[in-house]
Amino acid sequence: MIARRVLAAAALALTGAGPVLAQEGVPRNITLIVPFSAGSVVDIMARPFAEAMRAALGGGASVVVLNRDGGGGAVGAAAAASARPDGATLYFGPSGMLTTLPFLVPNLPYAWGALQPVCQTFENIFVLGVPANSPYRSVAELLADGRARPERISWGDAGPGTVGNLVALELSKLAGARMTHVPYRSSPQMILDTQSGALAFSMPTYATIRGTDIRPLAVVADEQQPSLPEVPTLKELGYQVDWRGFGGIMAPKGTPPALVQRLEAACLDAVRSEGYRAMAANTGQIAPPLNAAAFGERLSAEYRNAASFLREMNLVR
Repeated sequence: MIARRVLAAAALALTGAGPVLAQEGVPRNITLIVPFSAGSVVDIMARPFAEAMRAALGGGASVVVLNRDGGGGAVGAAAAASARPDGATLYFGPSGMLTTLPFLVPNLPYAWGALQPVCQTFENIFVLGVPANSPYRSVAELLADGRARPERISWGDAGPGTVGNLVALELSKLAGARMTHVPYRSSPQMILDTQSGALAFSMPTYATIRGTDIRPLAVVADEQQPSLPEVPTLKELGYQVDWRGFGGIMAPKGTPPALVQRLEAACLDAVRSEGYRAMAANTGQIAPPLNAAAFGERLSAEYRNAASFLREMNLVR
């Protein structure tokens, strides 16, 4: 079902004559496809990035955001993957559309390698959050209850194969806990259900719980976050969970190397721009830039890990 919707939507990908150039070999008009709706965390990051990339390209360049949501992000990824490899259409979004979704959605109209890395533009900081009045004061207490009362504790995330989902699954596996998964298409509903106690915990991004009374028990990051100085990382608590939320700019397979290099340079300049970094800080994200090679290595590592872990958890379709 998802695959049919993705194929239909991807067929509407941008077409037309060859692009008008801003710099030598770089299209003057560039569209960044965001695989989620307007107002989503990724969309909020994409818009100031587009302005920063426009400034970095110069020469009268235009960089606009096009939201192509649906299929858990597959619609947008398919539209970008099926676009002409001329630099006029790029993907701005999380890694999972390329590294985990192909294992979870049968007959997906694109595969690993359909998009090639240009540069990393963001990391989403995920948290394990509980209701304000939750009896759980630590991750250890929560997981101990998950062992003692199999299937009685429920958690929410954005769906199978998402970062929050993979983190919760691996925590369950490490702790020997059996808990009930509740997938959500809407982050606001997941937040409301966490606040009300309908969920024992959820795995949202920090950006989505800022200003709420959800109490984070742990941060999914390599180090403690300045915005959450009292909240430990999972690794500090002894849980070796390596899934991370990250993403960036990718181009359709076959984009000429010289063009990728020019786009990479503009992408890195945009990530380092004052406006983009201020937006990241204001939304509780981080924006560590990685060039195409380093971003590609990170994507490859996640793809290999996803292949192994998803098969182990019997989630491959």
